[in-house]
Amino acid sequence: MIQSLQDWWSLAGVDRDYSDLPSALLATEAAAPAPVAEAALAVTERAPEPAEPEQRAEILPRAHADFVAWLAGSPDLAEADWSRQRVLPEGVLEPEVMVVSAMPEKTGHGAAALFSPPHRALLDRMLAAIGCDSQNSYLATIAVAPSITGRIDDHLWMPLKTRLLHHVGLVRPKRIICFGDTMAKILFGEDLLSARKNKLFVNHGSSTTEAIVTFHPRTLLERPLFKAEAWKDLQMLTRIDAP
Repeated sequence: MIQSLQDWWSLAGVDRDYSDLPSALLATEAAAPAPVAEAALAVTERAPEPAEPEQRAEILPRAHADFVAWLAGSPDLAEADWSRQRVLPEGVLEPEVMVVSAMPEKTGHGAAALFSPPHRALLDRMLAAIGCDSQNSYLATIAVAPSITGRIDDHLWMPLKTRLLHHVGLVRPKRIICFGDTMAKILFGEDLLSARKNKLFVNHGSSTTEAIVTFHPRTLLERPLFKAEAWKDLQMLTRIDAP
């Protein structure tokens, strides 16, 4: 019995040091480990990110009348594919105030305008509040057509900014009011809330024009509490003496 128990312990490996290889109980020879076949890894190449469409530099006419005609008819505008309807700037040259928003507003039934009637009425009151006759102003948008999404893609910001600075140089306003977050980002590289903190300046050619960024009239009608903030923004402009 003792001999039989010792043989069992021996077979079980009890008499071995733990650092030794264990003995198989049911096999006379140690089974060689089965070779592990290398799994063939399927390498899937990641599709390249779609490149932004190449944007050609716009050739900008040097006279205001030619520039407006170019906005009306050129097929090479950055926003030419957005809509067939283009809304052109309006107003007098060398105005007291130039007002710029991102794009025209859709007014219903496929029509578009610089500002919808309710927003235009509020804009007139805002200009009157700083002593500016709305007839002595100039209204424009940085893009002359409304986009389908209501947004301007980042890759269009630089050509549109270049065009706007050229536009400002042709109009030669005394002051500029910019409406909305998109305008703040394109023209000043800041969001609306940051850009509102100080009076800003638009550098165009060899000239500099003071400017502010504030809420679009659409936002003010949707959120009347912002009107007090917009009034603070307008007060940063030097008060204009009415004629």
